[in-house]
Amino acid sequence: MAFLSTSSIGDDGSAERYRLQDGETIIGRHPDCHIVVDAGAVSRYHAKVVQRNDDFLVEDSGSRNGTFLNGQLLTEPEVLREGDRVRISDVELVFHQDVVPEFARVQNQMTFDGSNFGIMMVEENETEKISSSKVEFRSSSEGLKLSATPEAKLEALMRINSNLSNALGLDEVLPKVLNSLFAIFPAADRGFVVMEDAKGNLIPRWVKTRQPRDESETVRISRTIIREVMNTGEAILSLDASEDTRFDSSQSIADFSIRSMICAPLIDGSGQAFGALQIDSLKGRGQFREEDTDLLSGVAAQAGVVINNARLHEQALVQREVEQDLKLATEVQQAFLPQSPPDAPGYRVCSFYRAANHIGGDYFDYIHFSDGRVGIVVADVVGHGVAAAMFMAKLSAETRFCLASDSNVARATERLNDRMSRLHVERFVTFLLIVINPNSETVTIVNAGHMAPVVRLASDGSIVEPGQEESGLPIAIDDGMTYEAVEFPMAVGDVAVMYTDGINEAMDIDDHEFGIDRVRQLTAAGGNAEEIKDSLVDAVLEHVGDAPPFDDMCLVVIERIAAPGQAIAKATDTVDYDPYDDEIDTGA
Repeated sequence: MAFLSTSSIGDDGSAERYRLQDGETIIGRHPDCHIVVDAGAVSRYHAKVVQRNDDFLVEDSGSRNGTFLNGQLLTEPEVLREGDRVRISDVELVFHQDVVPEFARVQNQMTFDGSNFGIMMVEENETEKISSSKVEFRSSSEGLKLSATPEAKLEALMRINSNLSNALGLDEVLPKVLNSLFAIFPAADRGFVVMEDAKGNLIPRWVKTRQPRDESETVRISRTIIREVMNTGEAILSLDASEDTRFDSSQSIADFSIRSMICAPLIDGSGQAFGALQIDSLKGRGQFREEDTDLLSGVAAQAGVVINNARLHEQALVQREVEQDLKLATEVQQAFLPQSPPDAPGYRVCSFYRAANHIGGDYFDYIHFSDGRVGIVVADVVGHGVAAAMFMAKLSAETRFCLASDSNVARATERLNDRMSRLHVERFVTFLLIVINPNSETVTIVNAGHMAPVVRLASDGSIVEPGQEESGLPIAIDDGMTYEAVEFPMAVGDVAVMYTDGINEAMDIDDHEFGIDRVRQLTAAGGNAEEIKDSLVDAVLEHVGDAPPFDDMCLVVIERIAAPGQAIAKATDTVDYDPYDDEIDTGA
């Protein structure tokens, strides 16, 4: 009579033995096999031993991970000799041809629970030590099971609370959670924490296995189980996940060779599941019990709070870095903007700038031509924030290049539009250019979809908005556009106000706009450039009050203070800029 026996010897000096059937003995994970092996990546029908006359031949049944005879992978049936060792996954069976002793197992089913190799003891900094006095062995119809004593579980729970109380980073929290779980559940082979990323994908954040594993080995985790737990918000205990009808006998779960498992959701402060905590065993069925589910759920609830706090802490650190970057970006952007009025004899120019969110998409600049003219630009990139500011930086460089390359400002604006359009960025810019010529009675205006300047005439105090009819499309909508330059006479005492829509569309707490009419009224009220600028800024800020910033604000006021050739005393330039207020206030 022939039989296979386990290679290890129990405490009573015996080994489990399995009689070989007449004809064919099937070995595998399926319950219908003659020898049931619940260990590792064992196929449902892994191998078989076939009797031919007095010989017994072992052969692989097309298993996923192969069958080994005396350490060599089987590629064809081999005759078994006394003492030959057949290895299937982590289980090694020894062939004997002898009389089956009385202590041989009656039921032809083996549960490989890892006790043949003992309990792995690792260093303190790897996992929590479990002394033999804190592990109890319980027998069942399915083999010997490992369970931590109630005292050990209480000690581990207290350790979890101690370890997690001061943890701030996820990389510090997660391994401590898994270390403690291995102390509470000595039957667990694997433990892992899975969390959703910003896109809703499940990402394993930390994985731990009791047995050392090759770094190149991929730990496979079933999304089916994780999603089920997260969707229901309740922990799941499965004695055999591969046969569990709740998972529709998913082939992927069967391929993972998961046997006993417990999976509990990680819940944030609002009651939403953001991940799961799972431990499982590749050993026999029933490695965990119902009370273990409550225990893991309690650990998961505590871990969920700590993990969520750690996530918030990490987000706060990232936010702090972002704020530092934004502060630096604010300083860089301010360097792009004029820090003092232009050198324009016969004119007084002052300005105001405030970004809605640290950095903005509004833009103004003073550009000096080689022939003595000065170009004053006010532009507004659609939107605000980082993207608008980056587009504004590009606009600033291109504007200077195009105006320096062509003395015809209409043609230069057309070239600017072509260059910005070819960037193929889904943003556009409203653009207003006024060119001052100290030796001329007129200024030149080019408008690309911007609000026309509000001009108060000194002669009668009336308000006009030149260039409005001749305005073209905003910059960067499409290349090939044409723009028209408009000549407008500007006498001594005339004042022109250039502004972006952050001024006229400024909202109060009740969502009421400041309005263009208010801009016209305050301009018509009189005063020099500095006084008009101050009255407009004060009125807008008073209107906004405690309402959050709606948009970037930019304002440039131009006043003609002398006729061509008339000698004037140069005023002292002043620059008032508070970097913490994100505001530039210049005047001369």
